[in-house]
Order: sequence, then structure tokens, then C-alpha cells
Amino acid sequence: MSLKLEKDPLPIKYLVIGIVTITLLTTAYSLYKPLPDGFTVSKWDRAVMHIVEPALRVAYYYPSHMFSKASSMVQWTRGALNLLSKSLGLMVNTHGQIDIKWHVWNGTPVKVYQPINNKTATNGAVIFIHGGGFALGNVEMYDSLVKRMAFEMRTLFISIEYRLSPETVFPGGIMDCEAAIEHLFEFGAVQFGIDTSKIVIMGDSAGGNMATVIAQRRAARNAFPKLAGQVLIYPLLQMADLQTVSYRYFHSRLNGYALVDPESVVYYYMFYAGINMDEKAYLVPSVISNGHVSDSLKSEVDKMMEYEHIIESTRTYKNHSIPCRWPVRPSFEAQQLMEPFLNNPDFSPLMKKDVSNLPPTMVVTCEFDILRDEGLIYAHRLESSGVPTTTINYKNGFHAMLNFHSELNEASNAVYDIERWTLNAIHTVRH
Repeated sequence: MSLKLEKDPLPIKYLVIGIVTITLLTTAYSLYKPLPDGFTVSKWDRAVMHIVEPALRVAYYYPSHMFSKASSMVQWTRGALNLLSKSLGLMVNTHGQIDIKWHVWNGTPVKVYQPINNKTATNGAVIFIHGGGFALGNVEMYDSLVKRMAFEMRTLFISIEYRLSPETVFPGGIMDCEAAIEHLFEFGAVQFGIDTSKIVIMGDSAGGNMATVIAQRRAARNAFPKLAGQVLIYPLLQMADLQTVSYRYFHSRLNGYALVDPESVVYYYMFYAGINMDEKAYLVPSVISNGHVSDSLKSEVDKMMEYEHIIESTRTYKNHSIPCRWPVRPSFEAQQLMEPFLNNPDFSPLMKKDVSNLPPTMVVTCEFDILRDEGLIYAHRLESSGVPTTTINYKNGFHAMLNFHSELNEASNAVYDIERWTLNAIHTVRH
């Protein structure tokens, strides 16, 4: 009688577990990048961002840099962000109090968030325009944020699904938004029982650009009813100076993080301008140095950006040294392509000369955001022109943080600030 000896599977099991563990630890170590001092403030927020930021790098930042065509980069980033956004805001619960329906207004799809049985705290409304560099994002990506605000404010919200570049270039997205907004002004009273003089427009990033443009255009033609207010959340307002303090800080301290970066701003803004960046990618280094600004435009740009000198002398990023401006690399081709846009307020609303007739405004900026300075400059120009302006710079915040409103205390607190200001703007409308 012979005995068959069976091999013990445990050593193989432990070997596999060990290999997997070592692989995960090695990957985590290779992806680890210490966050700057002040980048989010609570231990919870920093712990979350130590997970989220590397995940974003793996999901879209690194892969998007592997494509030879800029349009392929856009497509990959769209898909990755659309997928990742489904894991955010899962804790939002409206307790069945918000009725959500899609409509098409003057050819533009909109998603309407209406308190059930029209049980609103106000008889006003908020128009929300999502961000994404004019090329990314959609209504669904911002669904949890808008749904939360509609519930907490007990107020009607309309989120606009405008067309994106490079498929639809400037001013197509603006026209989509204006078409939908005109429907709301014309039929809002009958359709939703709102007072159309109590409408606030709100947008983040590129959506902040469009909200600014729409408010300026309505003010320029003295359109009635007037907007009750505008909320500009880390808005993208200009492309004439990519060497502001906040841009230079990014180059010295934040390069390589999955945050909005100068190169992406250039690609997306130029796509929006109708420039084929699959063919013109070689212009990006010149544009990042401001080499796309012609001599004929420099004096006007300098005048509009004048407040930047104050920012440069007063903001130090916790004493982190800010590099000096680097040499401009002029490109005559880039200057020719961009000249029609840089001082056009419908494209670069910071360049609007007269901003005195605008509605009460809230400007939200974040310390760790390349767009911080242009938001602060615009807020200063509004205030100097007599426009009631509230400016909040979140010293521990970063661009697009409101997309993490359920996950980060810093972002959630910002949402509460925005809600309070918006409700006040609606309630203080006088006839």
C-alpha cells in the first residue's frame, strides 16, 4: 500500500498574496506625491486627496499624455471623467423631494430639478452651467451637486447640456445656453410659477466663463428682466496672460499633479476658438509663455490685468517662492490665430471694459488653482465699478473641488457658502 503525498497549497497561496502586496505597495509608493502645505486642511480631506489625486493621474492624466492627437486626449479624458464621476456624490439623498426631468428648450437639452409639488423656499430659480474647459463634462457629471443644492435650497434649478468643443466651437455653447435661458425667461412664470426677476446664473470653470459672458451680454442690451445675481465658481475668464502668480506657482510646485494645468487650458481654449490642435500642438509652448499676444494687444491686456501687480505683492503661498516671469517666446502664427479672441469679451470676459451694469456677484476662487488670479482680478474690477461683489478665496481649495462636495469638508463648506449667498440674492430682489 503506497501513500500519495499531496503538495501543500498554502505556500503558493502565500506567495501570490506576497507578490500582490508587494506590487500594490510598490505602485502606491511610485504614485505618492506629497501634497503642498495648505492643500486642504483637515486630516480627512488630506487623506481623501492622497487617494483621489493619484487615482486621477492613473485614470486620465497619464493616459491622456500618451496620445499623439489632442482630440484623442479629449475623448479619453471625457470617458475617464464621466466614469469616475459616477463614484462621487453617492451620499446625496433628496428624500424624494426633488422632481427631476429632462426637457428640450429651443433646441437645447436641460435637466430641471424642481421641488416636489412646487414646495419651494423661494419663487426664483438658478441656472447652472457646468465646467470642463468647453470640451469636457456634462449635466450628469454635476447631477449630485445640482441635486444637493436644489434640495438644500428648496429652489428650482436648471442645468444646461450645451454642445462641447472641438465638435462645436465658439460661440456655439454660449448660443445653446442663451437659447435655453430665453425659454426660461419667457415661459418660467407659467411653467414653474417662478418670478423671472429672481433668477441667478451660476457656473464653474468654463461654465463660469459662459455665465459671465451671458450676464455681460444681457447687461449690454439692457435685457429685462435682469438677473438677480451671478455666481462665478473658479471661472476661466481670459487667455491673454498665462504667467500670473497662480500660473507660475503651478509650474514651480504643482506640475505633474492631476489638477487643471496650463497646457490643458491652452489646448481646450484653442479648441474652443476653432483651432485644430491636432495640427497646431507645436504652438502650445509659445502660448504658455504669452507668445500668442501681439504687440497691438499688449497695452489693453496690461490695463485689464493691472490688479495682478497687487496680487503679486500680497500673496505668497505660505512663503513658497514664486518664480519670476520667464521669457516670452513669440509666435507670429499663434498671434494671428488668437488675435480675434483675446480681447473679445464673449470669449475672454475679463476683457470687458464696462462691467458697471452687472448684477450682484459672488466670485469663488481657490488658492491651489491656476485660475485664481483672474477670478480675483475680475472681482476687483466689479467692485471698483460699483457692482455688489462677494469674493471668497478658499485658501485650502483647488480647482474643481466642488465635484467632491460629498467627500471633502472644504468643498462641502463652499457649497453652503454658495447656497447662502444665492438664496440671499433671490430674496433681496426688489420690484
